[in-house]
Amino acid sequence: MTVPRLAAIVEYLRSAGWTLEDDDERTTLWRQRTDTDSDMRVVLPASQEVRDYADRIGEAIRTLAYVEQRLPEEIATDMRYGGADNVSVRLTPNAPSGEAPLFVAHAAISALRDYVIASASALDNNELVLPPRRPQRAEAYASETRISTQPGSFILSLTLPLLNEDDGIRVESAGGQEALVGVPFHMYGRRVANRMLAAAEKAQRLAHEVAEGARHISTFGRQKELGLNATEIEALGSLGGPDHDVYQIRFSQSPLVSGSKEPRRFRITPGQQRILHEAAEFLRTKQPRTNVTVIGLVVRLFREGKYGSGEVVIQGVDDDTGQARRVRVELSEPDYNLAVNAHSRGLRVAATGDLDIRGTRRSLRHLTYFSIIPGIEDD
Repeated sequence: MTVPRLAAIVEYLRSAGWTLEDDDERTTLWRQRTDTDSDMRVVLPASQEVRDYADRIGEAIRTLAYVEQRLPEEIATDMRYGGADNVSVRLTPNAPSGEAPLFVAHAAISALRDYVIASASALDNNELVLPPRRPQRAEAYASETRISTQPGSFILSLTLPLLNEDDGIRVESAGGQEALVGVPFHMYGRRVANRMLAAAEKAQRLAHEVAEGARHISTFGRQKELGLNATEIEALGSLGGPDHDVYQIRFSQSPLVSGSKEPRRFRITPGQQRILHEAAEFLRTKQPRTNVTVIGLVVRLFREGKYGSGEVVIQGVDDDTGQARRVRVELSEPDYNLAVNAHSRGLRVAATGDLDIRGTRRSLRHLTYFSIIPGIEDD
């Protein structure tokens, strides 16, 4: 654990509600009254130059860890960032403590990245399946998060800074998302952390109910009831690695802003992980979706006569997996002629409408937009 600077610790104590009780120029005494009406005290050296600075700070951080029910490493990171939440995942691979097979660690790190981006994207887009292009601020926030390891079987620890608009994260109204009571609106990072916590809680509960036979997998598609997107569900189903080893995920929030919750922990079983994978696949391949944009190449054209409307097949990406699929689209005569032009020149097209999925057949209906995407020579 990196020992925080004295100024960072003092600022943390003030922001977390501790009161300076005494200063004798050699040490400072800080006090906080807990929920049980008992006094907790922290003693800090007056300078970083004292010989036992690291030992004294370590003792102070252990006191804070007891009061906040957090790990010392989480508190030290919180101080270093000036405010940060934490998400940690304890994996259980068949390996010595502190080690994991490369493919397991890679799968978990990739899943954590997708998890952060998906929950951040959900603040601006409440669709069941996110579009291929994520909101810019979601990508920007993901680039500010940091991952580290902690002592234990194999623990990945994700630091989520409480960034605000002064740190370059835009925080305009989030498209109908319900405001979080008691949380300063500019704390974008806290909103992402709260979304990740809510997603884990809902996904685990529903996966358990599906496993028990109390719910059907289609329940994941009830947006108003659940509000999860396929990428969040898939990430939670992938954290245990390709073999779906049981894992624990823990959420710990900084006390530096109002609305902080006590640490929460969830245990995700192999069976629940498999159900989450199935649910993500269901949302992407079985669930009709509105206002979907497909971008790709025209690979097939058909109309009965020389003139009139016709059907085309576009091979392109329509969801967050990046996987190219073939989609049938009925076009009016002018749009069909555009499609012929695009096909002959090898140009991509964009089409927007309602995606209807029946078995392996995907069709775009009620078209609202169709256009050729210009090539380099057309710019």
